[in-house]
Amino acid sequence: MNKKIIVLLFSCFLLTGCNLLPKINFGTPGTMPQSTQKSKAREICKGKAVWSDTGVLLSCSKGYINYEENYDKQERKMTIVERIKSFVNSLVGWGFWGFVLLLILCPSVIGLVSGRLIEGIFGIAKKSLDATVRAVQNARKNGKPLDDALSAEQDADVKKYIAKIKEEGKIK
Repeated sequence: MNKKIIVLLFSCFLLTGCNLLPKINFGTPGTMPQSTQKSKAREICKGKAVWSDTGVLLSCSKGYINYEENYDKQERKMTIVERIKSFVNSLVGWGFWGFVLLLILCPSVIGLVSGRLIEGIFGIAKKSLDATVRAVQNARKNGKPLDDALSAEQDADVKKYIAKIKEEGKIK
């Protein structure tokens, strides 16, 4: 069982590049930047400059300009068609994960429900109910005591089942 889960997770991680699977994106998903601006630090002095021993500009007589490192990214706006496609792709991706969960969880739920139905149709509860009904009908027809008719109709499994029900319900 553990091997199957590991193989399933490994295959899902291999397929994360596929459009069917949602992935975690950092930034704006589905868009390319419209423009990107990068600049580095730069100092310009058009007049007389006084520098310190460490290279720091102390004073400038005229026209001082200071550029610092800057990064600016403007995102492109998505069109309505792209938004709809992105929404549908995310729904399909989450639908895939829902299908995977159903494949894992559904057999256990279906097994539980069908097991209860089969037990109700063919199980010991049905056998004990049928035996009790037959015993009551035979007791009425033949005029026998009900206890004797019940003992005659019920087998060992049915008697154990009825004893169990009596214990749980604290019936005498």
